Amino acid sequence: MAELPPMTAHVYFDAGTGEAERKSLTDGLAGLGLRTYSATLGALRGETLTWLVLVVLPLSGFLQNVGQILAQDACTALKRILGGVLRRAPGEPPAPPRPLLLEDTHSATRILVEADLPVAAYQQLLELDLQSCPGRTLSYDRERNCWHAAGGHP
Repeated sequence: MAELPPMTAHVYFDAGTGEAERKSLTDGLAGLGLRTYSATLGALRGETLTWLVLVVLPLSGFLQNVGQILAQDACTALKRILGGVLRRAPGEPPAPPRPLLLEDTHSATRILVEADLPVAAYQQLLELDLQSCPGRTLSYDRERNCWHAAGGHP
């Protein structure tokens, strides 16, 4: 059987994202089998970005592959790779938290990844049906311990 070409992720960084965080994320995604292309975005039409990093990729396929490749360690690896770019360096001044966004190229569903999500959030992320909420943004509700779409259920 012919080998499938690697999946591609387009990674868009806010201009304030440090080089170490950029390298950590792109190396981590590459280690999970993604070919990454990155760019830095400044303000869009005069508006500042509300996110730190936007990763656009075939998310359903990526999450399935991660689950198969890493099995038990998939959730921990996702937390380390995705959550790591959001952690603040010691001594950094406080700032409003800005998330990392994962956007599925097929359904246009976005996943809002915040710093310090519990491992359970990543476990559920691997099982989400992105086709059930096309074009919506999902975030993790820490009180209910589940992913939900703005204005509705996942």
